[in-house]
Amino acid sequence: MKQILAGISCLLSVCGWSQQVEDLVLYGLEQRTGTPRFQGMAGAFGALGADFSALAINPAGAAVFNHNQLGFSLSYYSIENLSQFNGSRTQSQKGHLGFNQAGVVFVYQSKNSSPWKRLSLALNSDNSQQYRGITKANGFTSNGVDEYFLDYASGTPFGDILKLDNELLEEAYLNIGADIGFAAQQAFLGYYGGVLDPSELNNNAISSYVSNAYYSQVSQQIQLDNRGKNSKFIATAAAQYQDFLFLGAGIEFQSLSFQRQSNLTEGSYDADSPLSYLFFDNFLETTGEAAALSVGGIAKLGHSLRLGLSYKSPTWYTLLEKTHQQLETNLEDVDLQFIDKNIINVFEEYQMTIPSVVTASAAIVIGKRGLISADYSSQDFSKARFRPAADAFFGQLNTAANSQLETVNNLRIGGEFNLGRLALRAGYNSSNSPFKNNNTKNIQKTFGMGFIFGSGKLDLAYSRLQQNGSFRALDYPTAPSIGLDRDRNTLTLGYTLFL
Repeated sequence: MKQILAGISCLLSVCGWSQQVEDLVLYGLEQRTGTPRFQGMAGAFGALGADFSALAINPAGAAVFNHNQLGFSLSYYSIENLSQFNGSRTQSQKGHLGFNQAGVVFVYQSKNSSPWKRLSLALNSDNSQQYRGITKANGFTSNGVDEYFLDYASGTPFGDILKLDNELLEEAYLNIGADIGFAAQQAFLGYYGGVLDPSELNNNAISSYVSNAYYSQVSQQIQLDNRGKNSKFIATAAAQYQDFLFLGAGIEFQSLSFQRQSNLTEGSYDADSPLSYLFFDNFLETTGEAAALSVGGIAKLGHSLRLGLSYKSPTWYTLLEKTHQQLETNLEDVDLQFIDKNIINVFEEYQMTIPSVVTASAAIVIGKRGLISADYSSQDFSKARFRPAADAFFGQLNTAANSQLETVNNLRIGGEFNLGRLALRAGYNSSNSPFKNNNTKNIQKTFGMGFIFGSGKLDLAYSRLQQNGSFRALDYPTAPSIGLDRDRNTLTLGYTLFL
C-alpha cells in the first residue's frame, strides 16, 4: 500500500527531465513499410497514386484508383545490429511477424458532363515506424557509470538527497524526483547505491561529490531492448478534373507506443576500489497521439509524363512518459532493492512538433509495359520543437535541436515491369541522417512482384534498409559513444480485393 501511495504522489507532480533531442528523431522520422507494391518500388509513388500507402505521400493519389478496392498486408521484420565498442564488436538479432497495413477506397464515377470525372474516398491504416529490436554491446571504457551519477549530483546540496525520518527509501526516491527534479533523483540513487559520497560527509550544504569507483578502465555489458510502433490512420478525399489533373487532401492521426528497456552491468574495477560491482536498469514508456494535414496534386502531361507535388503540415504530438529504475551494487543501502519496476515516475504530459514535409515527384509511364518513378522530399528537423516552449528545460532542448539537427533529404526511385498478369518491381531509397555530425547515408534496396488473378491480386516484396550511426547507453557528457550498424530486412505479403 505504501508503494501505491508513493506512486500517486508522483502522479500529481512534474517528475523531472526525461526528454532528449534524439526523441525528436526517434518519434518523428518515418520508416514506413507499406503495401508490397509500395515497398517493392521503395515508396516512389508521389506522382503515381492508386496505392493505399501512397496516400501518406500525396493524397491526390486516391483519385487515380479506377474502382473500389480493399487491401491488407502482413510483414516479417528482422533487425540485425552490429555494435562497435572501443574495438569490441557484438552482434544481435530480433524478428517478429505482424499485420502492417489495411485500407479501403470507394470510387464514385461522374454520370454527367461535369469536368470533375471522379471522386474517391479512402481510408488506410499503416505503420510509419517499427521500434522492435535488440542491441548489445560489450567493451572497456575509461568513463564509468559513476560519472553519470557525479554529473547529475554536481551542484545538488547533500541535504536535498537525504531521506526524511520515517520516510521509506522508495518514497524518498519519488518525492525527490517530484519536488526537486530528475537530477537530484539520480544523485539520490547514486548516494544510496554507494556509487558516490559527498566530499564532506557531515555537511548537508555541500554540493560536490566523490566517486567510490577506482579504475583506469571498466568493463561494460550493455543491452537495449526496444518495442512498440508508431501507427498511422489516414482519411483522404480526392477528385479527378478532366483527364489531366488529380487533387486531394487528407487528415492523418497517429498512435505512438514505445518502450525501451536498457540495462548496463559494470565491473573490472581496481583491486582497492570500494565499488566492485554495478548493475543499472532503466525502463522508458512513451505513449501519445498526433495529427497532421496534407494536400497534393498530380498532373498528367501527355501519355507518359506524370508530375506530383504535395505538402504535409507539421505533425503535432501529445505525449506521456513513464519510467522506472533499478540500481544494484555491492555498497547499496539494504532498502535500495525496493526501488524497482513497481516504483514508477509519471511525467507531466508534453507536446512535440515535427516539421512539415514537401515532396516533388515525377514518373514516366511506358504504356502497359511498365513505369519509372522518383520522389524527392525535404524535412527540416532543426525546426522540430518540444512544447511548451516557455518551459526552461524544453527551451534548452529546442536550442540544442536547432544546432544539432538539419534537413533530411530523401530520394526514392522505383520501377515496375509488366509481363501480362505478372509485375516485377525494384526500388532504391537514399536519405541523410538528421544529425549534423553524422555524414552517413541510410540506404534501402527493394524488390517485389505481383500477380493479378480473378477479382484480386497478390503482391510480395522484400527490402533491406542499411543504417549507420552511434548511441550512448546513458545520457551524460562523458558517456562512451558506441558505433552501430543496423540492417532491417522486411518481407511483406499483401492481398487486394477488387470490389
